[in-house]
Amino acid sequence: MNVYITKLNGMSYMSTEQYTQQMTADIAHSLGIREMGIYRYQADGESAENRARRYDGIIAGIGQGDLVICQFPTGNGVEFERGLVRHIKAYHGRIVIFVHDMEAVMYEDRPSLLGDIVDLYNEAEVLIVPSAAMKRFLMEHGVRSGMRYVVQEMWDYTTSLVSLDSGKLKRELHFAGDPDGVRFPRIWDYKMPLHIYSNQDCQGSLVQKMGWLPPDRLLLELSKGGFGLVWYGNESRHQYLSMSNSLNLATYLAAGIPVIVPKGISNQCMIEQNHLGIAVDTLDEAVETVKSMTEQDYQGYAAAVAGVTPLLRNGFFTKKCLVDAIQMCMRKDMYVYSESNEVYMLPDCAFEYVCVNESYGDNLAVSWIFRGEAEGYLVYDADSGKLVGEAFHGLEHYLLLENYPKEARFIVKAYVRAVRGKMIVARSNVAGVSGKQPVKARVSIIMPAYNAEEYIARSIDTALAQSFADMELIIVNDGSTDQTQKVIDWYQERYPQVKSICQSNAGQASARNNGVEHAEGDYISYMDSDDMLRPNMIERLFDSIKRNECDISMSSAYQITNEGYEEVGAYPVKEDTSIAIEDFFEQYIRYAYSVVWGKLYRKNLVKAHPIPSVTYEDSAWIPCILSFAEKICYINEHLYEYDRTIRNVTYVHASMGKSEEEQYADRRDYVMFFLENGNPQKKDLLKKLALGYTLGFVNKFSYPKFKDLREDIEKL
Repeated sequence: MNVYITKLNGMSYMSTEQYTQQMTADIAHSLGIREMGIYRYQADGESAENRARRYDGIIAGIGQGDLVICQFPTGNGVEFERGLVRHIKAYHGRIVIFVHDMEAVMYEDRPSLLGDIVDLYNEAEVLIVPSAAMKRFLMEHGVRSGMRYVVQEMWDYTTSLVSLDSGKLKRELHFAGDPDGVRFPRIWDYKMPLHIYSNQDCQGSLVQKMGWLPPDRLLLELSKGGFGLVWYGNESRHQYLSMSNSLNLATYLAAGIPVIVPKGISNQCMIEQNHLGIAVDTLDEAVETVKSMTEQDYQGYAAAVAGVTPLLRNGFFTKKCLVDAIQMCMRKDMYVYSESNEVYMLPDCAFEYVCVNESYGDNLAVSWIFRGEAEGYLVYDADSGKLVGEAFHGLEHYLLLENYPKEARFIVKAYVRAVRGKMIVARSNVAGVSGKQPVKARVSIIMPAYNAEEYIARSIDTALAQSFADMELIIVNDGSTDQTQKVIDWYQERYPQVKSICQSNAGQASARNNGVEHAEGDYISYMDSDDMLRPNMIERLFDSIKRNECDISMSSAYQITNEGYEEVGAYPVKEDTSIAIEDFFEQYIRYAYSVVWGKLYRKNLVKAHPIPSVTYEDSAWIPCILSFAEKICYINEHLYEYDRTIRNVTYVHASMGKSEEEQYADRRDYVMFFLENGNPQKKDLLKKLALGYTLGFVNKFSYPKFKDLREDIEKL
């Protein structure tokens, strides 16, 4: 894999945007990143054919999987940039966008560009953004959920100069930029010397016009002492500074002089906490600050600035951005930050439940229910204060702690990622192993298991972590030939709510039905031995089924893959209320997500209608059992987690290697099962579902018997 970075060329003068892009590209070269030149030109009116040739010339040489860091904007327009990105992706390249500026923020008269810019940014895998404020702005204005960000914090200002003067206290201000009414006022009437480094004019008796100076010459002049001034000429510019980075700021600090900045600038916290300068509300306050500065105070600021100048002069901010962005594209664990000292306990974020249980192998399992938005969780030993584990995703709710004593106690903290690290938004109470026992098994969870020794402990842990105490877990070992039973026995010895049943290998349906025969609860729930329950699943489903007096309660789920969490099993129905089965069936026919898990059933209902031993047992049984229910209730809370990262090949996937006749027979069997064994009073609904299934078979498969099956069902 090669990594490229775009660089803007072709401008007749060294603008700030061209300077920053060229500096960034030069820094990238030191990391072995290749250059991809883009020329500024009049893009309007160019034909599609000519533009395609231009794109081919720009990206010539990239190969599949190469990574391109696009420095935007180019000045050629969003349409040009979007076309370039899509051209790169057409050649199977990958995209990082380094956001230098955003015109929709820079200029008051261009807010209509925002939608197009967001669409452009959504093409990237990673965005390098100037500040955390810009990240929040983009998240609020349409950048897709799941986008990964690197926060730049500050521009570098590289130089080949070996040494510069040390800063001296001079009661004067320096402004490197144009006094055009936008970046800076055109009139300076303050009683304080002001040095302007620009070819534009600024009026004022104490203004010294230095003219435009090349970078190294500018650093030499600034390093003589005084204060660098970052300011704005209007409120639009002030807003821009709150989200973007000023090259002027980096220039002053690289020269070794402290800065005066407006409050609200994106770098304010960094400047103040590192003692690099002072944030003020007005220019009057800026002038008074300089007038009252003592030599001792100034040297304190100058010494602090001297500590960061090597970072800026050697391009370390940019290097960090580039390295982080590249690694973020290649690694899934790149959201690893140190915990920030800042703690913001947000009122809409709270831990509702934390559970600690003994887990197989003398480990401990910590589970939690968190209300609010989080990006990860930290688990601490409550007695030592030591960080002992981390969950890196906001949807996680389980963490295994290896080789921890049973007596240990823990605190869980929820965090979001901020510029300086993890910002804590909530912390739990202290929790330890409680030893609480169920009073009566009102719910029975049935778990079939076959050769599951490598992963069944996690599934058992999440079942035992339920906030609903009065439940039992019945694990049916379906003839395993590995150490699955050893794991089950370990739990049965320690947890009275765990029951073990052994049978000769007969398949999942047989194991589930066997578990029901031994169940003491009035309600049944099923789970697989490689999946997880959220800690409040049984409680939420039980409360809903009792309150609404239903036969079945169900929830949506998350399917977990290597790509993350995907929502499955959602229905557009009113939540947590009684729904007549006829009304629900109309939605089920449309969405038909047939799985036995993620639900709670009345036991007498499932005992009367056992699960069939067919290949697609879920698809056969769910329509059947629904047809015998009078009312159901539904909660769209993703309470079950169907994990496909543990076992890539399931029984259903393996069946796809069968012959056409065998595949036909499997599908015919499950359709005919619910037609023949479902509630005769709901025959019309079941027939409608069967016709929908068989139409899909006819469209997907060329095997002629599918068409015959559909015609036979139409005659029923």
